[in-house]
Amino acid sequence: MDIAAPIVAEGGKTRRRKRDKATRDEILLAAANLIVDKGFMACTMRSISEQVNIQAGSLYHHFASKDEIVVEIMNSGTAMLLEQVRQSVEELDPGTPFARRLEIAMRTHLVCKLDRDLPFMRVYEQLMPVTKRQGRQMRRKYAELWIDMIEQGKRSGEVRRDIDSVPFVSYLLSSLNSTPDWFSAEQLPREELIDMIQTVVERGILVQDLGG
Repeated sequence: MDIAAPIVAEGGKTRRRKRDKATRDEILLAAANLIVDKGFMACTMRSISEQVNIQAGSLYHHFASKDEIVVEIMNSGTAMLLEQVRQSVEELDPGTPFARRLEIAMRTHLVCKLDRDLPFMRVYEQLMPVTKRQGRQMRRKYAELWIDMIEQGKRSGEVRRDIDSVPFVSYLLSSLNSTPDWFSAEQLPREELIDMIQTVVERGILVQDLGG
């Protein structure tokens, strides 16, 4: 019995999976850049295949449609954002005041959204409503992180109890997400923008004797 044959076959499958993943990642990045730079309509299966330099048939081997590509980009961007914000908050000491945790979360979110080297983060605002709805589950998971943080602030007495965390988080994230659409570093340095947004939000939701 040739026991080496199954091992070689398995090694070949592993290499194919790695190649397929690398190609998929390249396709997703190319599509994200097209959407961010030229708009949703400019991102077609043809334009993606040209950017990646592969035949259309090969592209369809990895993704059945443009919508499938876009939904994966959208969900990947939200997942990346969730991981970055969660990690930045979890790295803080357990006794860190709510205001500081909120500052870190908002800063991390904005830095990611304004980073031009992270196109996955900037695709959502370019999409049609019908496409956006397909990413609701991942966005809901991300929103829950913020809702939990607001609720913790209410329980600790640092956040006003009349704040309804669900609509507030929807409003806050929508505002933060739209920032790249109008922000210009020539008019206002990024750090000053982040400080301004943090100040406005905190003064609106913190208990006054804590918020300053």
